[in-house]
Amino acid sequence: MPIGLQDYTVEETSTEWTLYHNDFSLCSRKVRICLHETGLDYESKHIDLIETGKYEVASKEFLKINPSATVPVLLHNGRPIYESHEQIKYIFDHKRVNEINEQNNIQIEVDYWTEKASMVGNPVKEHKKYAGNTIGPLTFPLFATMLGYVSIFEILKGLIMHPIKQRVLIFLMLKIFGINFLKQRPIKNLIKSAFNDLNDHLDELESKLSSSNDKWLIGDNFTIADISWAVILHRLEECGWSDLLFKNKTFVKAYYAEIKKRPSFVKGIVDQSNPNLEKGICDLKHYIEHNLFLKSIHKKLDESIR
Repeated sequence: MPIGLQDYTVEETSTEWTLYHNDFSLCSRKVRICLHETGLDYESKHIDLIETGKYEVASKEFLKINPSATVPVLLHNGRPIYESHEQIKYIFDHKRVNEINEQNNIQIEVDYWTEKASMVGNPVKEHKKYAGNTIGPLTFPLFATMLGYVSIFEILKGLIMHPIKQRVLIFLMLKIFGINFLKQRPIKNLIKSAFNDLNDHLDELESKLSSSNDKWLIGDNFTIADISWAVILHRLEECGWSDLLFKNKTFVKAYYAEIKKRPSFVKGIVDQSNPNLEKGICDLKHYIEHNLFLKSIHKKLDESIR
């Protein structure tokens, strides 16, 4: 699918802004924070992913909105905007928040840190370039626990409905084998490489934050770069990786603590939870504490960054 604003409409809307999104989706969270940050009123249309219960994202109705079967999709007067990094740029440009576009030197930095935190292309590739692409593999343990609350028949429907069968097969394996799916060597290696690459990105973030007295990542204005990193840092906390990845990064920890106080973060993430997510997080914490395999993974990764 082409990214950005399209020159056609996919539905008639009664509001200027409509957001098709999911509670758990990292990219959906990014756009929700952005909408709340800018104060734009929007119509909310929640679409289930398999992690939150079913493949609504692959339904005939939603495929008319996005044939790629991904969320979020932002509609502006019925015209779709695809890819979350394009959506948040569009929202901020539309509102011209803090007149950031008039400060070219700042905009270059905003673009750099926003792109670095983005999920671009295949989420199991280009981890050294995009911190956002490391998040998929690092979320595998949480996927496994969340899928414990999803009917296998809903996943099997995805083999018929979903345009990307490989993605469905991964979730089917996570459903069948649970945490044990992570024991496969290719999966273990993928998680390890994603963890180490993300640690490098966070080291760079720590260096950036420690080298200035700015309130936020770039200056004293909260930008789309901060929003992009906010959802990554939060996902690491959900998945139990933050204790390892933040422990020697005092500036990153302090930065994330300030982000969590922001009203847009509370409205866009905290207030937008999901039962499967809450139960999955609880189960994953138990596994990290008591499952020998997961404990060993955490120990080895912890040792690798000391």
